[in-house]
Amino acid sequence: MAAQSVPAPAGPGCRIGIEIGGTKLQAVLGDESGRVRHRERRSVQPQAGAAAILTVLPALLDDVLAGGGAAWRDVAAIGIGFGGPVDAAAGVVLNSFQVAGWQGFALAAWARETWRRPVALANDAAAAGLAEARLGAGNGAHRVFYLTVGSGIGGGWIVDGRIDYGQGLGMAEIGHTYVPDPQSDEAVELESVCSGWAIARRAQRAAGVAGGEASRLGKGAGGTAAIDAPAVYAAAAAGDRLAARILDETTATLGLALANVIALFHPEVIVLGGGVSLMGPLFWEGLRRQVARRALAPFAGSVRLERAALGEDVVPVGALCLAG
Repeated sequence: MAAQSVPAPAGPGCRIGIEIGGTKLQAVLGDESGRVRHRERRSVQPQAGAAAILTVLPALLDDVLAGGGAAWRDVAAIGIGFGGPVDAAAGVVLNSFQVAGWQGFALAAWARETWRRPVALANDAAAAGLAEARLGAGNGAHRVFYLTVGSGIGGGWIVDGRIDYGQGLGMAEIGHTYVPDPQSDEAVELESVCSGWAIARRAQRAAGVAGGEASRLGKGAGGTAAIDAPAVYAAAAAGDRLAARILDETTATLGLALANVIALFHPEVIVLGGGVSLMGPLFWEGLRRQVARRALAPFAGSVRLERAALGEDVVPVGALCLAG
């Protein structure tokens, strides 16, 4: 579910939370507890680069204030969840893998200069993890590992309601850990097997093999090139063997990665968000089974695996918490 909008009057305790992604730009008006008063969303054209996003942001924040019945005098601070690695302490974007022009950009300083407010910056997955730990599926737990599985795979490690930034440049980059490729058995990054685009690519390749096993995949409108992760799940749920194999490989590989997280961190809760997490029981039952199979036995029974609860608001709500 999305964070609940709160119709209380705006006041001097307002915060603004911003999400800057590869395809999505959004802002929410709320307070330091993460309660949302109003939200505004815009699409991003990655080919237009960072400069285009910076041009849009001032009007977006003006709109979110107007929609929430607030003015700049009511805003105490701003938080930003950015879709890529950042130096949170310095407020600098290290890189974006989707939009050019962000490398080495002092985003927090730019925002402070633009809006004359304190600004906190974090990686978007870390911000989302903070939101889920404080207000979502990890609420009440001291140690929460969050991962988002969508177009890419990111992670956040939250201890006692605070993001652990490692040595300052972040940590919990689970998408860049290595797992066996289901086909070649070579070591590859988790993101290249279990992200949404990787599931689609693996299915497209399997469905396009001449003389391969019969499959519903690729026989609808658009053919093989139109196969995406939701189509793989739908076909598997309908009994398609090829799709079921792709899904089983995905849950086995992701389950292995999460078992390693359990051995290394022993979190109380692992929260899974992103588009792939919206798959149904075949995915979740398979993933739970694979985690149970691989997890370190003394730890396994004390770790919950949960779907993220805050939906599309998760990153900007985390940014609100940062701004607190």
